[in-house]
Amino acid sequence: MNEIIVTLGDQKREVKILSESVVMLDGKENEYDLIILDSNSYLIKFKKKVYKVSVSRLENNKFSIMIDGFVFETIARTGLEEKASAIIGLRTHIKHKTDVKAPMPGMILKILRTQGEKISQGETVVILEAMKMENDLRSPSTGTIKDVFVHSGDKVEKGAMLFSIE
Repeated sequence: MNEIIVTLGDQKREVKILSESVVMLDGKENEYDLIILDSNSYLIKFKKKVYKVSVSRLENNKFSIMIDGFVFETIARTGLEEKASAIIGLRTHIKHKTDVKAPMPGMILKILRTQGEKISQGETVVILEAMKMENDLRSPSTGTIKDVFVHSGDKVEKGAMLFSIE
């Protein structure tokens, strides 16, 4: 069984695909028929109506869906992804400071972010060259860059403070 949480605006709907012809929408079972037209276009018969649906992925779990000419942007996540997103959302509201240190000795090749910039978890801040390899050092959390302690061309030792996020 596939469980998906679909978010449209501020509304969340729970969809469970029970079989090739039965779907549970917000706890109610409904029959449907699906005809695949191409890789992102479908005809769906649902509650005695036929809808032409086109789907295109925007990024990660975001999709643009056109249903009979009306376009919607939505987020579709598994139940587990939805719970993880809620936990991450809670973490981003808590003020904390994170110091990022050099994981190995090397030379700073580039600094991609500056003090005061807003940053999301996973975005590259510094590129460190070590043993002739470039290593992207990414933000471990979402926040604002409080300080950058290094400059391009600096040589750093393992454990040297690179930047901090608040």
